[in-house]
Amino acid sequence: AGIPELLDWLRALVDEAKAHHERHLVLITGVPGSGKTLVGLQFVHLSRGNEVEAVFLSGNGPLVTVLQDALHSSVFVRPMHNFALEYGIRKRGLPPQHVFVFDEAQRAWDAEKVFEHKSHHRSEPEILLDVTRSVQGWGVAIGLVGEGQEIHVGEEAGLVQWADALTAVGAAFKVHVPPRLAAMFEPHTTLANPRLDLTLSLRTHRAERVQDWVRCLLDSRIDEAAGHATNLHASGFDLYVAGDLLRAKRYLMRRYDGEPEKRFGLVASSKARNLASLGIDNEYQATLRLKVGPWFNAPASDPRSSCQLARPVTEFQCQGLELDMPLICWGDDLGWVDNHWVSFRRTMKARDSHQLRLNSYRVLLTRGRDGMIIFVPDNLKSGQPGAVGEVLQAAGARTLDA
Repeated sequence: AGIPELLDWLRALVDEAKAHHERHLVLITGVPGSGKTLVGLQFVHLSRGNEVEAVFLSGNGPLVTVLQDALHSSVFVRPMHNFALEYGIRKRGLPPQHVFVFDEAQRAWDAEKVFEHKSHHRSEPEILLDVTRSVQGWGVAIGLVGEGQEIHVGEEAGLVQWADALTAVGAAFKVHVPPRLAAMFEPHTTLANPRLDLTLSLRTHRAERVQDWVRCLLDSRIDEAAGHATNLHASGFDLYVAGDLLRAKRYLMRRYDGEPEKRFGLVASSKARNLASLGIDNEYQATLRLKVGPWFNAPASDPRSSCQLARPVTEFQCQGLELDMPLICWGDDLGWVDNHWVSFRRTMKARDSHQLRLNSYRVLLTRGRDGMIIFVPDNLKSGQPGAVGEVLQAAGARTLDA
């Protein structure tokens, strides 16, 4: 997948920046499961104890919680929002690091979102680049980008706001991006580098191409999705659709009986309103109370574990994290009408509510390593259950017979 070579290149770039007193922005893109977060964590870990110390930042609160819980440390993994508040807004001195790794950089808050929460008029990309500009001597900002996964209002500006931030900061940064993004960052000094685009999934050979199936499904290209599904099944990635929740749960329990390291669990859209009546409590207060660290990390026998199949996580809590086999609970917020997907929930202040719904399901449908089960309940809006179940089967999902 090219990760060792990428890490070597990043270390050489940091050495160059330090030697020549330079400022660099690096953007690393990749498909779901390609190891973007792994690159960031590994790079920060390797930097600790050296003269060059780095910090891993993320706007994904649940990811930070799960990592801190797994590592039993909050030292080198920090929430981006807190970092921005401390060093960019309140300006309590400068951080001790010179290297800042920002995971899921496409989800950075725009200026409007920052003002709403922090009464400050700069976007998070601008704040981070300003901090990188301000640290003494030199600085490197590294953004890890999962494209098409913006799921919050305030994240929809995506990568464009990084180009805008470079202009706003006004400092001379050398910009390193995959070749396909180079034009976006003109007229800044931009160096195109193909190794910055991670195209191979690390989730096991079974899940290497699941993102292709998901992309075609959500683009309403069902025949193409069916072709990808054939290849997924042939590689051992199990793609099921189920109309019986209890049967789906029993299947997972039996499948992974005696494999305590395996993780499975319920995932659901935060905007679905048809699931709570089925015992799938995805409502805001319920998910707010859920302890996401133990949900992902606790042993299967622990009542807090995902493997208890008792409480779901939403797209906000599972983005950037994985399960061996998620049980995806389809909601009444996305339905199939006249041969394309239609969203039935508006997100206040969103620029494109429909795209946010598609992105949310893109997240939910790309969490699995061994496969996925998609539960389509029969209490969706009139006409939707059959349509959704039928289109998933037409796209290659097999009916669960357990």
